[in-house]
Amino acid sequence: MCYCRTRAELDAYLVASPIRKRAIQRITDVIGTYNDLRDRIFSRHPDLFPEEVYNIETFLWSFGILFSRLVRLPSMDGRVALVPWADMLNHSPEVETFLDFDKSSRGIVFTTDRSYQPGEQVFISYGKKSSGELLLSYGFVPKEGTNPNDSVELLVSLDKSDNCYKEKLQALKRNGLSESESFPLRVTGWPVELMAYAFLVVSPPDMSQCFEEMAAAASNKTSSKPGLNYPDLEEQALQFILDCCESNIEKYTKYLEGGAGSPEVPMNAKQANRTLLLKQLARDLCISERRILYRTQYKIEGHERRRT
Repeated sequence: MCYCRTRAELDAYLVASPIRKRAIQRITDVIGTYNDLRDRIFSRHPDLFPEEVYNIETFLWSFGILFSRLVRLPSMDGRVALVPWADMLNHSPEVETFLDFDKSSRGIVFTTDRSYQPGEQVFISYGKKSSGELLLSYGFVPKEGTNPNDSVELLVSLDKSDNCYKEKLQALKRNGLSESESFPLRVTGWPVELMAYAFLVVSPPDMSQCFEEMAAAASNKTSSKPGLNYPDLEEQALQFILDCCESNIEKYTKYLEGGAGSPEVPMNAKQANRTLLLKQLARDLCISERRILYRTQYKIEGHERRRT
């Protein structure tokens, strides 16, 4: 879906969502591929690859079509196949139906998890994806509160004014992490990796011997992660996560209440309709992602109330 969007549109409408960075990267990668093909092949053989057909607009459209029809086949070790009619099946997170390769018929078959009545719509699962991922790959956002797999990335960072900043950063780097990392917040809670990172951020100098263990747990490189526990730091760590949530909530609220305008570029009626659709989808996504932040905020505040 986002292959057919401009950078200006993504900057304007997805400014509050972490999915913006991934959308821009995807477009950048596709445009880079097109430029490489144009320079090496298209421009050298214009009789075979006329520009009116092999241009960036049709290339972006083609990639959108391609990704909407790619299917991973479980019985073939997750190999990817292009299934032309796959995008005709709508997604539902409540079903366990799937497409797979059938060896006897040597074709792609659709297996449902229940019986359907004549005329009843048959759904398929696109996978356990967040609303942002569904928007990025398939061009839609589920109705708020209906996606049990929804999540939002929470960006957290070390405090550069921390007296132990260098030691903490070195511990993170040894475990493949950096001073800023993103962790998924889900409707069901937050990962232990985020809690480990928060422990590291708020830990005092006299706990420097624990920095390595915290960084390893944050990177998911330790088997002792589930037992990681620092009772004296728990309140501070939760407050750190809460502060990060509140900062992100402010960003979403500013966008939603500000009513971002359309990019100042000339457009025809078709482009205007497309832009209005993206704007609405972006608002729906931001509302869903902010809801997860609110839910996390409520859980942490409830936890703190129970402690007192």
